Amino acid sequence: MLRVEAHSRLHLGQLDLNGSLGRMYGGIGVALESPKIVILAEDDDELNVFGHDSRRVRDIAGDFLAKAGIRGGAKLQVKETIPVHVGLGSSVQLRLAVGTILASLHNVDCEIEDIARIILRGFRTDACLGLFEYGGLVVASGIPKEFDRPGADFVTPPVIFQHSFPDNWYFIVVTPETATEFRAKRDHISLEVLPPIPPEDVGLICRLLTMQLLPALLEENIDSFGQALTEIQWTIGKQFASIQGGLYSHPSAEGILRQLLNSGATGTGQSSWGPTVYGIVEGKQAAWNSEAMLHKYLEESGVRAQVRCLRACNHGVCLEKSERED
Repeated sequence: MLRVEAHSRLHLGQLDLNGSLGRMYGGIGVALESPKIVILAEDDDELNVFGHDSRRVRDIAGDFLAKAGIRGGAKLQVKETIPVHVGLGSSVQLRLAVGTILASLHNVDCEIEDIARIILRGFRTDACLGLFEYGGLVVASGIPKEFDRPGADFVTPPVIFQHSFPDNWYFIVVTPETATEFRAKRDHISLEVLPPIPPEDVGLICRLLTMQLLPALLEENIDSFGQALTEIQWTIGKQFASIQGGLYSHPSAEGILRQLLNSGATGTGQSSWGPTVYGIVEGKQAAWNSEAMLHKYLEESGVRAQVRCLRACNHGVCLEKSERED
């Protein structure tokens, strides 16, 4: 029996929605210790899937087997999955995890990039592929502009930076429970409806990344890291405000992020399209204090949300032989 484990991620921002230099998107992301995907697999003549999100996993597995030209099936037991459509990278990470375990089960010799080309056509992955493979914090440089069109072949965004995240930096990750109309429509949103982001904003994002955020990570200066993160997020949020109804997609997000900053977070942001938002805090005790104050704020404000206190995951996908689990 094989076991694959892959982790969720926070999307910290896109680099270039202007494209005048010939590349589009790019992104910054960090892998999280939880929630995660855990799938067990063993040989079977047919495709049988059990456990969490079984219908979605069955569809992904059938798609991969057909496109990879693999005859035969598998018995998949889905032990854990990442919540869907909340900004934690569920779609890409699940497809990569399913493709990885099926390729190994059927002795198909391929790299993660090969699996991505089979299973991720039509997806924008930004830093997700690098995060799946390596964990930590990843910066990816986007794709050539000519591949940014419907039906284009999948192109792997090159990873231009990867580094482990400090063990004593914590994310307070908040996912409001109340669904919004925007959340239901997110899969049908086209970035082509947005005007190109001004080149001066792209320049500011890239300057903040290379001259503040990444040096702060290497020097473990969380104050400087948080300041850069917040400004990057604010600059990107302006671009999406016309679609998501403001800097953030959920009406409670602004108040939650203000509370996180007031309770010790050095930086805040929204992951992908949301509704998940987050703050970053140094030290376990400070993180617990910030989480406690946030719970009090949510209760007083009448906002229902799931709150997690998490560290980054500094390793990529784990594929191994496993004993049978109940």
